[in-house]
Amino acid sequence: MILHPGESNASYTRQSPATHFHPMATKNLNLSQLTGEKTYTEIVFSQVWGKVEAYKASHQQQKIFMMAFGDTTQPLPPTVVEAMVDAANCLADPKTYTGYEDITGNSALRQAICDNYYHKKMGVELESSEVFISDGAQSASVNIQDLFALDNTVAVQDPAYPAFVEGTVLAGRPLVNLPCEEENNFIPKLPSEKVDLIYLCFPNNPTGAVATYEQLQGFVDYARSQNAVIIFDAVYSAFISVPNVPRSIYEIEGAKECAIEIGSFSKMANFTGLRVGWCVIPEQLTIKNTMPGELNNLWRIRHAVKFWGTANVAQYGAIAALSPVGQQECQKIVNYYLKNADLLREGLEKAGLHCFGATDSPFVWVKAPQGLSSWQFFEKLLASTGIVGVPGCVFGSSGEGFLRLSTLGQQEEIKAAVEHLGALKHPMA
Repeated sequence: MILHPGESNASYTRQSPATHFHPMATKNLNLSQLTGEKTYTEIVFSQVWGKVEAYKASHQQQKIFMMAFGDTTQPLPPTVVEAMVDAANCLADPKTYTGYEDITGNSALRQAICDNYYHKKMGVELESSEVFISDGAQSASVNIQDLFALDNTVAVQDPAYPAFVEGTVLAGRPLVNLPCEEENNFIPKLPSEKVDLIYLCFPNNPTGAVATYEQLQGFVDYARSQNAVIIFDAVYSAFISVPNVPRSIYEIEGAKECAIEIGSFSKMANFTGLRVGWCVIPEQLTIKNTMPGELNNLWRIRHAVKFWGTANVAQYGAIAALSPVGQQECQKIVNYYLKNADLLREGLEKAGLHCFGATDSPFVWVKAPQGLSSWQFFEKLLASTGIVGVPGCVFGSSGEGFLRLSTLGQQEEIKAAVEHLGALKHPMA
């Protein structure tokens, strides 16, 4: 029996097969829209990597500096490794073995996120019941749309992390772009039309831009007045180094009434391979047809239906990352990548290029010189220096004319790439 909108679970019972049949199974047309090298992953691994492989075949002596991927390269913090080894050893002993965790996440981890991350770092008060552990920010940022009706209009920064757009297309929801232009320091203006969901990412991937308290207050005020919800990607908040920049949307007055926040251990603790993240759904968050706490409960139900929790060993590693010693070790990791960003940006600027980001983000957003397109700049930089980035147009139409470079690699590689920039006979610009 099909459970139609408006029917309760109580009405869902097993019945004999229906007499009405479709002639055959049919494909998901929304998913079909993403085929043919239209997703970020396919573009990077096919087009970007394909061009690199073709170049290497004819330039075998050229050193290649891969700065296209946002993958980390440093080892896990020692405290994290120790905690995970201990957890694994517990699983090897029947006296200490544990199976399923709470599907919403290890209770100690959720409390540590509230206490050691939000309260100590930002003065934000949250309840552990408002925190849900996920297998990284990617899935949380896309799957969070399950909370909302299919006719809800989604606004996304342009350029933006592609999963926001791809997830919206996959769900079949209407999409509105919020252009992030150089003249506005890559901060979007408020939507000029009515939207229901607003994806914001600060520090931004790909541009590295950060928003001020006043700018975020404007979005919160808009969301509250329009009964909209902000989905705030704070994955790179640990990289903020300039003063008076919020690290969480909940530092903004009224945000708990209209915002969901997504965080991750991927970059600040090198967890890209461990897959541990979280999202916060405050009890105060409401939309048109809900009561306080209802969206939080609906996400809990969704977890029970579509997700059965993050690996318990990885969660113990995350708990250790939030300990006082773990936080010191994580800060060393962040500082390492920020040093990379500083070195690369300085080298690029000496080569005559105009750069953005790299201050509060491990990404350098480089403007293409001489009116080159994103792909033309990609090819010129590859041929001149061996440096490989991602063309800005891959992140949205407003990214045309830019290139994103990741500084999450080894510092020796960054320094070698800068030397190649310095050896150029003619400035890039």
